Amino acid sequence: MENNTVNISLNELSLPVVSDCDLITAPEGFYHIDRIADFNVMIYVIEGVMYVTEEGQDYEISSGEMLFLRNGLRHFGRYETPRGTSWIYAHFRLAEIANNSENDMLLPKKISCIKGSAIEEKLRNLCECFHSTEPVKRIRKNALFYDILLEILSEQQPKMKSVSDKICEFLDTQTHCAFSKELIVNRFFMSYSYLAAEFKKEKGVSMGRYHSFVQMKRACLLLRSTLMSVGEISASLGFSDMLYFSRKFHAFSGVSPTDYRKQAQRKY
Repeated sequence: MENNTVNISLNELSLPVVSDCDLITAPEGFYHIDRIADFNVMIYVIEGVMYVTEEGQDYEISSGEMLFLRNGLRHFGRYETPRGTSWIYAHFRLAEIANNSENDMLLPKKISCIKGSAIEEKLRNLCECFHSTEPVKRIRKNALFYDILLEILSEQQPKMKSVSDKICEFLDTQTHCAFSKELIVNRFFMSYSYLAAEFKKEKGVSMGRYHSFVQMKRACLLLRSTLMSVGEISASLGFSDMLYFSRKFHAFSGVSPTDYRKQAQRKY
């Protein structure tokens, strides 16, 4: 559930007014400015990664991801944003109106995987409109930004889940054990061959490959965020052979588990 103390509430009676907007590439590493702004902020990262902390919550915004920062809350850069990071930002205000929960909709705090989408193209158009010397384009910027926000809200509405989506959700919870056909059949009570064909058609990979992917992502998290040994991590993911786990991890990440942990530590 969204937290309305940090999320921005959009109302049909409070159209956004964009006060600043631009596309920037960082010529050198920097830390996001420490401030309490009287405007809301949208950040969309095109390439690289940006780090922002708001109200004690750390956010990592990678390529194709968007973050909204709410006015009146302190935000700053706890970690350095690297040289070469490119992003689009917009500062915007919403009219102060009485709370009307019937009309309010909370913008998501963070959105993933919109790179190359229609939203990215609209953000680029927004920058063009904002910096245009043509009066009509300058006026159009607010309507264009409102359209972007509406599209974001529309994409966040609940959608009917396919059986492949449900399989993904299930496999996300099964990183502690090895993949097997029985695991799927006992859960979904359908022919494995049918489920495998549907999954491959919709997701582009096999169920076994997807399960391996989420296991390795889990391994990455444990290596970065815990003091568990490689052997303990291997066992927690259902591997009886630590060497086999290490080979799979190397194939996934390009480095050994030990080297991955060292690289992660050097970032901080």
